[in-house]
Amino acid sequence: MRLDEFFDDPTDQSKVKTAIVSKYFDAWAKVMKPRAKQYGSGKIAYIDLFAGPGCYASGEPSTPVLILKKAIQDSDLRRMLFTIFNDKDPQCIASLGAVIRDIPGIKELKHEPLLISVEVDTEVAELFESLNTVPTLFFFDPWGIRVFRED
Repeated sequence: MRLDEFFDDPTDQSKVKTAIVSKYFDAWAKVMKPRAKQYGSGKIAYIDLFAGPGCYASGEPSTPVLILKKAIQDSDLRRMLFTIFNDKDPQCIASLGAVIRDIPGIKELKHEPLLISVEVDTEVAELFESLNTVPTLFFFDPWGIRVFRED
């Protein structure tokens, strides 16, 4: 599979990964919400460092979209969830932004998703140091894209 075909249709592995992350997010959020309310800032965060374009060419939503849809359906998450989506490809971020804007109810989220386009390196870690008091679920899966690098 070539890189330009990666987001045409999700592979079976991508579907399984998306299902696992989505279900884990549900379980994680249920545990973290009450703790963040009681002991923290009242926020929780989800960060995806290799977010992609938001959906496959087939129209199937990717993980960031599913996470946001779950947040919209939960009154606590609508108020608490802070999201950051990154992809080093500016076209992917532009596409993801368009997909996110079209999600029904997206304006109900208190914290608008932050979309960035940077290469993930040690400097990116510094960007997230300010979240050290916010329970954060990081999704860091460069493998699917990195296999296409030609260096």
